[in-house]
Amino acid sequence: MQEDIVKPIQKNDRIDYLDILRGMAILFIYSANILFFSGIWFPPANGAKYVLPTDAFFDFMNYVLVDGKFYSIFSLLFGIGCFIQYNNLTSHHKKFAPFFRKRMFWLLMFGLIHMFLIWPGDILTLYAFLGFFLTWFVEKSSKTLLITAVILILFPLVNWAFMQYTGNFYPGFFFQKSTAIYQHFGMPVIEQEGHLQTDIGAYLVNDNLVDFFKMNLGNGFLRIAMILEEGRIFKVFGIFLLGLWAGRKIMKENLLDNTAFLKKMFLIGTLVGLPINVLRGYIEFYTEPSDAQHLFHTLAYALGTVPLALGYAAGIALLVKKEVKFLNWFKPVGKTALSNYLFQTVISIIIFYGFGFNLTGKFGFTYVMMIGLGVYMVQIIFSKTWLRYFKYGPMEWLWRKLTYGISLKIKK
Repeated sequence: MQEDIVKPIQKNDRIDYLDILRGMAILFIYSANILFFSGIWFPPANGAKYVLPTDAFFDFMNYVLVDGKFYSIFSLLFGIGCFIQYNNLTSHHKKFAPFFRKRMFWLLMFGLIHMFLIWPGDILTLYAFLGFFLTWFVEKSSKTLLITAVILILFPLVNWAFMQYTGNFYPGFFFQKSTAIYQHFGMPVIEQEGHLQTDIGAYLVNDNLVDFFKMNLGNGFLRIAMILEEGRIFKVFGIFLLGLWAGRKIMKENLLDNTAFLKKMFLIGTLVGLPINVLRGYIEFYTEPSDAQHLFHTLAYALGTVPLALGYAAGIALLVKKEVKFLNWFKPVGKTALSNYLFQTVISIIIFYGFGFNLTGKFGFTYVMMIGLGVYMVQIIFSKTWLRYFKYGPMEWLWRKLTYGISLKIKK
């Protein structure tokens, strides 16, 4: 009976590169998320996005080099992790699909709580929802995975064209639901382009904890609407499939030892992705919003953001292969990525929100990035210290315990 129990992957079976890459993704995802927490995206009347001479430059560079790239890498890692778990289970003659669906169920529970009660920028809910469908693809041929991935990464263009030319703005249902919840609870709304919308600026400076939870119920539907509007479902799942392909190549063909392939991927990803992202940044910062601009953003993600993300992943793999020492600082955060991702939300709410230290809108871009880096440095120290005494991060332990359904010791 004991042989039938599915157990977590052991420490000796972990791949350092994946932990390092995951730790780096957590840092740069936070550099994007903190722009919401800090109020940079929704500055109050007395706030300012640019205070120092460096603000505009760092904002532009963050948009060109970071925006979208590291959640793409995180999506790639999700697909790789899925295949590693599939390989681990099937090599021990155990069924993969029931296990993985149970794993996704509990991740979905974490995500829904996070998105509807704490922070609308959650990515766990989307990942868990799409994760249920990954089981259909894990045994598909590499050719099928790559072709389907390319189609899905490009599919947001079809999503944009459908809404643009049919006039069927289907995400509007969720935008309206968000506003309706705000109005039901008497929370502040604003009028923009002839439509009532939730007042995110008021949400950030709100100092009432009960109202915080009420507004988050509406903000969760706002998040769903934005995901549907940009077609993120398609592109994230497409990158998941690239991850499945990469995971198969890593486990079956030692992809991480294929220096020639990694160099080729780094060069192609950088040479293709970087110019497109520079152009994307120029259009975002120096042109007026328009339908054409929206179309180009959608196109640039597929043709620029994904290739650059893959170039980053390949470049980091080459550095890990050369045993560049400073990369090991990212490893503890990568091993406790779920915990650190959720802790970033809690820490940021305490620092910036109205019922915390109420610092939203008080800092320009450079200072906000410095605060984010400071938080991440604390997470490196905490994660490294924690893993001296415990096998897993606190949320990783809970997720494993719920998924595997066994008594799981957390202490070393």
